[in-house]
Amino acid sequence: MPKTRPVSASLRRRTLIRASALVAGAGLLARPYVARAAKRYTIAVIPKSLSNPAFDYARWSAETRAQELGDVDLIWTGSSTADANIEAQTISGLINRHVDAMAIDAANTEPLVAPINEAVAKGIIVITWDSDVPQSKRKLFYGVDSFKMGQLLGENAIKFMGDTGTVILVSGPPGASNLAQRLAGVKAVLAKYPGVKTLGPYFDYDDMLKGQNLTDNLLVSHPDAGAIVNVAAVAFFGKVSAMPQVIKNKGKVKLICSDTLAAELPFVADGYVQALVGQDYWGWGYQTVSIIHNLLTNPNCHYPELVPQGLPVVTAANVQEWMGKWKGATTREGAAKAFQEAPIGCM
Repeated sequence: MPKTRPVSASLRRRTLIRASALVAGAGLLARPYVARAAKRYTIAVIPKSLSNPAFDYARWSAETRAQELGDVDLIWTGSSTADANIEAQTISGLINRHVDAMAIDAANTEPLVAPINEAVAKGIIVITWDSDVPQSKRKLFYGVDSFKMGQLLGENAIKFMGDTGTVILVSGPPGASNLAQRLAGVKAVLAKYPGVKTLGPYFDYDDMLKGQNLTDNLLVSHPDAGAIVNVAAVAFFGKVSAMPQVIKNKGKVKLICSDTLAAELPFVADGYVQALVGQDYWGWGYQTVSIIHNLLTNPNCHYPELVPQGLPVVTAANVQEWMGKWKGATTREGAAKAFQEAPIGCM
């Protein structure tokens, strides 16, 4: 019988290594393919008040844009009322959650400067919308030019009441920068007319019931005023039956109000309100998410400090057109169709 040559230790070791490699490779090939998770972005959109129905459309549109993009986890959160201190706490909570970005509608500027700056320092992209915090390190502001909006409100007051008389100013929360700028715009126009004097501003803190009571009380106490200019007209988001003095007043003291929401249009159609100056409510959510997504995904993306919206005016002359537009916007899908707009790209 032939002799078997002994296998050296080194040969046994090399054979074992090759066999192990083959087994390992076979194991890798046998495993099912698992794709790496795609990058997702958490974006928080914060209205100044969750109870204000004007922001329902912002929520719908933010959800719509997040769904279109496919890689956005949307957080909609804020204070139930326009409380800047709660809003500041909300921002701090979102910092601790390590969100990628925030779009903030400021109820007041001063309490939000520090939390916004903290968020920016921690690498979170922050923009503002509707109401700005210009003293902060936020990236940009998306919304109307509030001073120009105030000017349009003032011009319509003169158009409907004439160039003499008393104009009563009404606003929402006193610390909101956008409302302060609107008031400044109204005053700048009225100051051109020596026969016009102003009273106020009076504040309803974006509370519809307070606003309705305030409007009625002002009509009782100032029946000979030329106009009431309301730069944050939540009082007119409800039914006219809630304001009996508005019904009684009908066309005497001219009512000039912000916003062009569906609930306000019957006031114009029935002659209680003479003019509305509005904003892009769909854009509040749709475009803020678009802008933030561009900033998150494109390092070369730039925007100006103010990305402006249009300023539509509704009077008796075009109110039926606007009522038709809002008629189909009672659901998210309907509003998306009625107010469809292209996303804002980098500028």
